[in-house]
Amino acid sequence: MARVILLSGAHADNVRGPSAESPSMATLQPVALTDGRYILGVEVLSDPAHADVRDYLAALPTADAAEIAGLLPQTEHG
Repeated sequence: MARVILLSGAHADNVRGPSAESPSMATLQPVALTDGRYILGVEVLSDPAHADVRDYLAALPTADAAEIAGLLPQTEHG
């Protein structure tokens, strides 16, 4: 099952944007949930481009993606 990292608005602000360790211009773009929290896939924890925020993100709570699916904003396409 897919896991996601749960972030508050402040956490999302702290990590959003280009990563300091990223010569490839990799960026983190947390996805907003309808309850005010944000998510990132746990895969970012193993991406060397985001090593500068790995410990910070690893300390945050996680959830099964299916558990929060109902909190994803609806788009025009569903």
